[in-house]
Amino acid sequence: MSTPTSEEQAPPSLLNGFFILLIVVAAVVGWIAIGASLHLSSFYASFLFVWYWSTVEKLDFKKFVPSMIGAMLGIACAWSLHALPAALGTNGIILAIAIILAALYLVIIDRLPFAFNPALTLYLTVVAAPALLETSDFRELALATLLAGGFFGIVIFALMFIASKLSPPAAAES
Repeated sequence: MSTPTSEEQAPPSLLNGFFILLIVVAAVVGWIAIGASLHLSSFYASFLFVWYWSTVEKLDFKKFVPSMIGAMLGIACAWSLHALPAALGTNGIILAIAIILAALYLVIIDRLPFAFNPALTLYLTVVAAPALLETSDFRELALATLLAGGFFGIVIFALMFIASKLSPPAAAES
């Protein structure tokens, strides 16, 4: 077993892991209740954002807004694959592909990462899946993602604030 470096954190203890699981379940149930009361149906999109931000970006609040912008652009790119061909025929297909290639190029060359980032490619990949592309309400996908991001962002911020108040002060290094 390796010792965690200063950048890594040791996994939570069994008891702490159980408490974290309870908090996660409560937050998910809370979000589902709120989303259902708002008549949202695209829970996969909202949980996709939470998964991305928590797992890939490690709940880094500095990466929250860029992740959300990337998610919205991914939804917009998928929408272009759905709407532009329907509206413009072959020219719409060409335009949608050009938009997506430009977005992917910016992700690949790591330019404008506040918007063109892996969240964009994740959302584009999932939402552009043929089974979802033809049946999705793209406005509802965006709304579900934005609202879930806000909800879970507030929950995580509050939990981190509470944890910082409950944790013992760090020992001063000499």
